[in-house]
Amino acid sequence: MLKTWKEKLSVVFALALVICSFPLTAMAEEAAAPIGKGEILEYSLDPESAKAEETKTVSQGYTKGASLGTFQIVGYSGGGLTYSGAPTQANHTIAADLTVLPLGTKVFVGDTVYTVEDIGSAVKGKMIDIYFSTMDEARALTRAGRVYREVFVAVPAK
Repeated sequence: MLKTWKEKLSVVFALALVICSFPLTAMAEEAAAPIGKGEILEYSLDPESAKAEETKTVSQGYTKGASLGTFQIVGYSGGGLTYSGAPTQANHTIAADLTVLPLGTKVFVGDTVYTVEDIGSAVKGKMIDIYFSTMDEARALTRAGRVYREVFVAVPAK
């Protein structure tokens, strides 16, 4: 198989390179904030005006707080009870990785406030699974490809 020490050494270096580069590529992918197909980005050249707009958003008695970063957004349906024991509700229930967003956490995705009430076997890391009334609605969310959104903490309005 590998007869010379040079062949053995080259295999060891190749393996070391692959093993060491994996964490770097994973960090680069996470930092890249990917964008879904066909998504239109709107931004302001003035960072202060963008910050002011974020704090003005009020929904269901909550305002946008600190950004939690960019999450992949997917959808599910099916009804029933959630992991927390509450019934599933459209425009309210989301499933999340409990090490990232604990049960009961309220977050803004777009202009809607959702509550973490469920978990999912495939929901890992920065991913949110939004509950929809029908499977057609859930599938429509990702029909054009992967969807990523910035997620904010929902802070009770004063």
